[in-house]
Amino acid sequence: MSISGIARPARLGQPWVREIVPGVFRVGTTFLGCYAVEDAGAYTFIDVGLPGYLPQVTRFLAARKAPLSAVKAVVLTHDHPDHMGNAERLRTQAGATVLVHHDDRAAVMHKSRPALYPLWKPPVLHLVGHFLRNGVARTAPVGEASGFADEEVLDVPGRPRVIHTPGHTAGNVALSLDDREVLIVGDTLATLSLSHGESDPQLLPRYMNEDHDRALASLEKIVPVKARWVLPAHGLPWEGSPQQAVKLARQIAARTRRRGPFVEK
Repeated sequence: MSISGIARPARLGQPWVREIVPGVFRVGTTFLGCYAVEDAGAYTFIDVGLPGYLPQVTRFLAARKAPLSAVKAVVLTHDHPDHMGNAERLRTQAGATVLVHHDDRAAVMHKSRPALYPLWKPPVLHLVGHFLRNGVARTAPVGEASGFADEEVLDVPGRPRVIHTPGHTAGNVALSLDDREVLIVGDTLATLSLSHGESDPQLLPRYMNEDHDRALASLEKIVPVKARWVLPAHGLPWEGSPQQAVKLARQIAARTRRRGPFVEK
């Protein structure tokens, strides 16, 4: 179903900031987005993008007439540097609490190693180039982070409910905003294809997941969620239910397997 009633960006990599439903905003670019959740003038950021996205974050807050201190929490869907690029800045400069699943907590507090991706694939090269230009290598470890567990309702603005979906990383999660009918999936699903050209909800390629089979199995965890928007980190928001999104992702995964191992590796 993709997005409806929301203007598409003219090209990949350009800034793309939109209010998806009242009080839920996407900030970032077509390559990578993070989500701001507003509740009575206070904000939770679910993921915080690359270091180079900080001006977008501050402009977004200024447009909402909110000071940096209005950011009360940063909830990370997992430990990768493209998702936590501004977490330490918001912790130290805004006083925000940083939260992540227990299984990824140690990793966010240490400098990560660069990932090895197949740069001979043009879509991957474009993504990695965008990451490098926006300072992915400058992502700082988080000095202090709190851990959470599966099915916790976090005591932060928006009160997201944790759904543990391991596979991309051990502590990878999706976050349900039950009262807003929104599921923020982080890297549990994407709508940006890096291998086969399809733009429906899908798993990230095998080479981006720590345990691809586990990531596929974890999709079962989001099927029961009642939502009308599925919001990925990579690619644009998708209007439809998690059940429909998972069905499409499984179909794409099956087609990819039939095409053979060289499609993704």
